[in-house]
Amino acid sequence: MLFQTELEFIGMGIVNSIIIFPISIYIMRWYSKKKDMPHIQLWDTSLKTAYKVSLVWLMVNILIGILFNTFAKNITIYFLIQYYVYMIIDLFIGTIVVKSIYKKELGESFMFVFIIQVILFGIGLIIGFITVLLLGYIFPEVSDVFFFVLEFGLFFTLLITASSLLIGFAIGISLAIMRVYGGKELHWLSSGYEKLFRGIPLLVLIFIFAFGFPGLFWYLESLDRLLASVIMALGLRSGAYQSQIFRGAILSVNPGQMEAARSVGMNKIQAFRHVVLPQALRLAVPGWSNEYAVVIKDSSFASAIGTFEMTFIAYIWGLRSVELFTLSMGVVAVLYFLFTFPVTRLFGERQTKKLKKLGMGGG
Repeated sequence: MLFQTELEFIGMGIVNSIIIFPISIYIMRWYSKKKDMPHIQLWDTSLKTAYKVSLVWLMVNILIGILFNTFAKNITIYFLIQYYVYMIIDLFIGTIVVKSIYKKELGESFMFVFIIQVILFGIGLIIGFITVLLLGYIFPEVSDVFFFVLEFGLFFTLLITASSLLIGFAIGISLAIMRVYGGKELHWLSSGYEKLFRGIPLLVLIFIFAFGFPGLFWYLESLDRLLASVIMALGLRSGAYQSQIFRGAILSVNPGQMEAARSVGMNKIQAFRHVVLPQALRLAVPGWSNEYAVVIKDSSFASAIGTFEMTFIAYIWGLRSVELFTLSMGVVAVLYFLFTFPVTRLFGERQTKKLKKLGMGGG
């Protein structure tokens, strides 16, 4: 399909598309079954029809990929817009194929194709990642991209993420307490902070700390100052969002918990520390895992000021070998996916289910 065909390496793209071909058959059959609802015209859920659609789509897709690679690879602007143009063409062709074989309306066929492509995109990333590793033995430059990004960029990406989350956690929990238990002045202060840092684009914040206050981190080396600026900008922005997460979690704890703790002799601080806070932190885990995913992806903004992290390292590799630029960015995309999806799945969805079983966190 579209997302699995690399135009600069059409052979790899065809291999990847063929690997995904049998998967796409079962994905189409599964989704056509999901669309079968009462009072709605049933979709054809047979493997034969799904196979026919996927095969025609695959053949046309490979043909279009070869044509693009042959006639458009020397056009400079094509390198910048290749995925957008190819995406539109592929969605259009897929819609026509589905409309013809499934006998559905144009709009319904388009939505079917769009959802299938989104699903296959995620599967394609994983398969593409594995393919890159396997083909590294045949094409050493492929594995070189992966290990180059991993060796020189991963540590700094994780460092920026962890440091920013810790700063954001300290600020967020403080602001949440101020909003819930503080007086009117503290409420205004915390509310103003949240609105300010949620309203300023992250890239602007990075530029402010990196170049607007050049003497802020005067005691550090030049590159370390840039790194500290990114961490400060991400941490302050994350604190504004984390405060919303923790404030909602604190308010979700039954007020009777505080009253019960006070009735057994605890003061307000003790009741909050030993009764309310532990429950609030547990309730905040799903939202906090989403914030982690946002922060680790936003760490890529550090590349705008030349700070070393995965995106910037991949960009450097692309400058050294332009024909591998898309591949290097693909490797980065897979790495970000691997560092976000499992975490949000484990600490987000599963924790939500556990909280529901315990009668916490609502429906």
